[in-house]
Amino acid sequence: MLALLVATALVHTDLSEVRACLPQSDGAILVGTGGGLVRVDATGAVTQTWTAMDGLPGTRIDGLALIEGELWVGTDAGAAAVTLEPTLTVTRTAATTSVHGGAWFEGARYLATDEGVLKVGTAKPLPYAEKAANAAKRNRARTSSLAVVDGVLYAGTAHGLHKLTKGKLALVTIESGANEVTGLLADGNTLYVATTAGLFARTADVVQAYGGGELRALARIDGVITVVGVGGTQQLDRGRLVAAGPKATVLATIAEQGGVACTGGIDGLWLRAAQTWTAVARPPGPPANDLSALAVDGTKLYVGTFDHGLAVLEAGTWRAITSPRLDRRINAIHVASDHRVFVGTAAGLSIVGTDGVVSTLGKRDGLPARGVLSLAPLADGRMLVGTLHGAAIVGTGRPIHLAAKTNLDLGNVWAVAQDATGALWLGTTTGLYRGTVDDQNWTRYAVATGHLRDDWVMAIVTRGDTLWAGTYKGGVTRLDTLAAPTATHLGDGWINPGGLAFDGDSLVAATMEGLRTSALDGATWKPAGTLPSKDVTATARIGAVQFVATRRGLVARSFTATTP
Repeated sequence: MLALLVATALVHTDLSEVRACLPQSDGAILVGTGGGLVRVDATGAVTQTWTAMDGLPGTRIDGLALIEGELWVGTDAGAAAVTLEPTLTVTRTAATTSVHGGAWFEGARYLATDEGVLKVGTAKPLPYAEKAANAAKRNRARTSSLAVVDGVLYAGTAHGLHKLTKGKLALVTIESGANEVTGLLADGNTLYVATTAGLFARTADVVQAYGGGELRALARIDGVITVVGVGGTQQLDRGRLVAAGPKATVLATIAEQGGVACTGGIDGLWLRAAQTWTAVARPPGPPANDLSALAVDGTKLYVGTFDHGLAVLEAGTWRAITSPRLDRRINAIHVASDHRVFVGTAAGLSIVGTDGVVSTLGKRDGLPARGVLSLAPLADGRMLVGTLHGAAIVGTGRPIHLAAKTNLDLGNVWAVAQDATGALWLGTTTGLYRGTVDDQNWTRYAVATGHLRDDWVMAIVTRGDTLWAGTYKGGVTRLDTLAAPTATHLGDGWINPGGLAFDGDSLVAATMEGLRTSALDGATWKPAGTLPSKDVTATARIGAVQFVATRRGLVARSFTATTP
């Protein structure tokens, strides 16, 4: 019988950025984060995490809404009504952008989305009564919240407060006009409106202003109107807002049910029980979900992020690597045979020694440019470095600039490699260049020569007398017999920087549209499974586990052979 490969996956995401929260009737709390939908218990301990790999439209959760008993989850890739027992099941979806809230009105469910107010079951958002310029159209479409007061549906948008009148949304003056509305709360016949200019209460067209600064959300906590935003939490007390509750850089959400309340933002999650707010410890995970590069050293996996620095995952434990000499914007990582970690960043080349001490090389130290885009080891132990303006060899002494003798303007060097013959390959925005360490002769391969489908080369790998080049929008091309290469196009696609790697007898490509794989002697490549994000940035392997980095977190996948 034919054996089948069954994949199991563990998702590592950063759950510290809280974008929405919703207490449940059983005392648990649902938390929408930048790394998935999380269920925590009363102590804040994570008991379950769901991402796009579990069936959600997207991994970043922008909103949670319980509408007439139906739980809606708004993600960066659409909205879904779900049940969570015994496992997450999507019962229906709405083809829209991020959903931030909802309401039950006249027997129907309505969603607040980035495209406007959508009645569930219809294809288009509700129309507006007033004509508007393009900027105003975009702002009023970005809807943060919905509420029903005195039989009227209100929508809070980035262009002010609107109400549904005769099937259209009409602008309602709050105070100075079109303040950005960030939250709505119905309290009897009063509508409380949180805006970027403070809190307002509207009763029968009479508006009361309370100030409060830049607000992001509001809720009734223990019977008291409570708002959150820049700086923390405030409560409405005898006609004025006073500080009460967690203080934070920015709080983005607040909710309460059954005496349990939650709030959170970029600084994490707080829970409130027995009138006491408690900060929840940050769950273990990568420093951010926007991952850019991977490298392996034995059982250690080094993980780079686009703007949150470098971390290492070992035996299931995450550890951040920080230093004033290590820029947080990581483009490439390579671990040398002596276990030093070379890190290409937007500020230069950093080298993390085995003792943890970080040294750096920048333009003042002889690199062609400040930003380092790509790294590859040379057979003699030196390092080939691609920068924002040319490439260099780094070893002992001052860096050696490549193509300097020929005055070749390489521009951005997104990919670098050395083949089995010792020749150097540079992937640039003007094609693929082959040259030698002595810098005498360089040959260009490009669209014009018939070798590529796109001149913007983002990734290179070599094996034997074959090279694979991944391009920005022209997919992957295999070049055989490198001294006089012949080209085979494997498929279209958008290849990310450094996005080609070998995985056993397969070539894997990290693309903006998912992970792709091809046999090394094959002429085509194909999709390779569902991930937390379609935008895949890097892959690596430790033993039987394949790691896949995406713009929404890291996946560890293992495959087991079974017989049907």
